Amino acid sequence: MNKDCRDQIQPLLQPGERLLAACECETAPGVPERPVWLRQPPQESELERRLKSRLPGAVQRFLRPAEPKPVTRLERAMESADQATENALTRAAHGKGMHGGWESQAGQFLVTHYTAARLPASTLAIAFTDRRVLAFADRAKPWQSGRAYELQWEASRTGGLGVRTNPKGVLQRGRFELLFADGSWIALVASVPTHAEPFAAEVGGSRPA
Repeated sequence: MNKDCRDQIQPLLQPGERLLAACECETAPGVPERPVWLRQPPQESELERRLKSRLPGAVQRFLRPAEPKPVTRLERAMESADQATENALTRAAHGKGMHGGWESQAGQFLVTHYTAARLPASTLAIAFTDRRVLAFADRAKPWQSGRAYELQWEASRTGGLGVRTNPKGVLQRGRFELLFADGSWIALVASVPTHAEPFAAEVGGSRPA
């Protein structure tokens, strides 16, 4: 287990909760992109809001963004088709990145990832404790040199979650799959490829697809 990752996560656990394994990672190539229906309008940063608040009222009203126009069914269908094609090409190049639809447990994990913040975190940390399975997102600001993990998703250990490495037909180093109780899974890639196998072994779920 990466010591820096462990030291970041341990203070975020519940009192008495024991950290068993953790791995820094990112979503693997082949994981579906954010679907059209999860698209969010651009949001102003805190700095932008503070600067605008100091301007005269007339200027603030002039700079206020226009309400987004509703997306027509045709536009939505065309965008969905383009995205489906892009996802298919990515899967062909890198292998399947998620098993199960958006309503599956893996799909809901990814929905949470896409909606937890305006921009999805590029780095995650998956942690198994004696009570829960957790996903932390790195929310470090540009001026911060280290990670700043925040809890993004959690599930009880009774949900039957596990980890699988060495999926057949996939050559990505450091890839592992987070398995859910309903049979769905999502592919992740360890930030340090050699950490994937020890992580799966610590979880007790290292087995090929």
